[in-house]
Amino acid sequence: MRTPPALPALTADQMREVDRVMLDELHIDLIQMMENAGRNLADLAQRRYAPAHVVVLAGPGGNGGGGLVAARHLANRGVSVRVVLATDDP
Repeated sequence: MRTPPALPALTADQMREVDRVMLDELHIDLIQMMENAGRNLADLAQRRYAPAHVVVLAGPGGNGGGGLVAARHLANRGVSVRVVLATDDP
């Protein structure tokens, strides 16, 4: 099996700057960013792994929202999806 290429990564500071530019300069709101991130995550998962079943672990923040969007897109494409919601509560 061929190893997929590494995914690019950003530091926390770089990601904060991306968020700032998206909001302040490009006027793209958080909901649209989560929708775009989730759709692209679903696309990536399908291209790399072609899963039949997926478990999405979604936390309470914006990344959790993106995970829920990815789950929706994958389910709409026929993938069996289970979502597990996490909270900050102990």
